[in-house]
Amino acid sequence: MVMERITNRKNINEVVNETIFQFPSIQFRCLLNERCEEVGINLMELSNLTGIRYASVNELANSKKVTLNLQHILAIMVALRLKSFDELFEIYFEENKDSERYTMESDYYRNKGLPDSTFKKIEDNKIRLGR
Repeated sequence: MVMERITNRKNINEVVNETIFQFPSIQFRCLLNERCEEVGINLMELSNLTGIRYASVNELANSKKVTLNLQHILAIMVALRLKSFDELFEIYFEENKDSERYTMESDYYRNKGLPDSTFKKIEDNKIRLGR
């Protein structure tokens, strides 16, 4: 049973990585330092305000956190009175060609829905993930 979970986790990580690496230059940035500066507190004060360990707050602020705890994010957003995730997080591209393609595909998805190739990928991933 444990081995099955590990195998499934490995498959999930592969699929997640494939999804992300469709855009090789995509980066994730947390804007926590900027938001704290705007309200006049430092990360240690935010840690004390929210009850979240300083190390976790610091990792998040420096975009080093691999996984995010939604309760922590909510606590931070409430403490800083943020209304939207885009006030705290953004993605950006190191290469313009990835940014342009992302924007073009995003517009296409919003206007016409997902392309047939994406539905094929969903079915392929279901098999790979054993779902």
